[in-house]
Amino acid sequence: MKLSYKAQQIVSLVIILLANVISTLLKHWIYRSAGFVACGLLWSIHPVLPQGTEISDKALLWTRIAGVILILIGIFTRAYIY
Repeated sequence: MKLSYKAQQIVSLVIILLANVISTLLKHWIYRSAGFVACGLLWSIHPVLPQGTEISDKALLWTRIAGVILILIGIFTRAYIY
C-alpha cells in the first residue's frame, strides 16, 4: 500500500502521539524514543513528497535525511517526564 504525503504525515503524528501517551502512562522514556525511531524508519524507507512537487533524487534524499534525523532524535534524546 502506497501512502500519500498527507496520509504519511498523519500516520507519523499518530505514532508519536501514541508513543508519548504510552510513555507518560507507563513512565518509561523508551516508548517515546521508539515512536521517533519508528517515524524515522517510515520516512527513510518510504520517502514521499507532497503532490505537485517535482520528484527528483535530491528531494527524495533530503526526505530520507529527515527520516534519519528523526531516528537520531529517538536514539540520543531521553525525556524526563516525572
